[in-house]
Amino acid sequence: MTTVFIAGSISISRLHEKVADRINKIVCSGFNVVVGDADGADTSIQECLQRYQAEKVTVYCTGVSPRNNVAEWPVHKVVSKAKAGTRAYFTAKDLEMARDSDYGLMVWDCKSTGTLSNVIELLREKKKSVVFVNKNKDFVTISDKSGLERLVAFMSDHALSKAEEKIGLTAKIAGIAHEQFSLGIGAEKQTSSEVANEPDLTIPPEPSQMLSESAKLRSVLMTALKEHISRAGLSQSQAAKVFGVTQPRISDLSRGKVDLFGLDTLVNMAATAGLQVEMQVREPHGDTG
Repeated sequence: MTTVFIAGSISISRLHEKVADRINKIVCSGFNVVVGDADGADTSIQECLQRYQAEKVTVYCTGVSPRNNVAEWPVHKVVSKAKAGTRAYFTAKDLEMARDSDYGLMVWDCKSTGTLSNVIELLREKKKSVVFVNKNKDFVTISDKSGLERLVAFMSDHALSKAEEKIGLTAKIAGIAHEQFSLGIGAEKQTSSEVANEPDLTIPPEPSQMLSESAKLRSVLMTALKEHISRAGLSQSQAAKVFGVTQPRISDLSRGKVDLFGLDTLVNMAATAGLQVEMQVREPHGDTG
């Protein structure tokens, strides 16, 4: 089941109707939602979710109990080694929400480094986010480094200076690889009409609704890799070393998140682990006369 990480800047206390409509679509689609417990946008998002009678919501907090949980949803408590009350202390829950979600929906005031960091963390996890930019009252889809650079262009010189000081923005952007991440399984070959309509889409169809040949091949490879991990009795951290990837990638693999893996990535993982991948291409069966 798709999980959406919804967050925003603490300075935003009222959601634009476009954001509320997007949240409504997410709820109506039956997707899981993870949201933080801070004041500002987090609380406004929670209130919006409550208004649309959302049930599949988990509130993430750092510490014993959430600061805000308007509908008494289930709580996921994140343990942070940082000093209580510091930026790093509260950032721990954001990092975990990025890891546990499939996509992000962010509401940004064009200066908050927290929201910007969430977008960057989702990119690091090979995940796309849709950002509502309060300045121009519209959505921007961020799926790669160039998209991130376009988003940063909305910031003032003062906001950029603060972001450089707080999170080392330039270095973070430089660390994002030039990769395209697809929202939908099998969406590598989108038609022009699909691309034009993408801002109106909340989240991609479920795998059962649209499964491409590429996705089928990736699914087969993922199953083989998971079976290899199981047979070898490897932990996720051990498997990450064997396959030459990070532990979060093994977590995505174990959860069957086909849309987060390219075919070449899976083939390379198999080769790194010493597995042999063979391909057969056959004519379809049937009457050739």
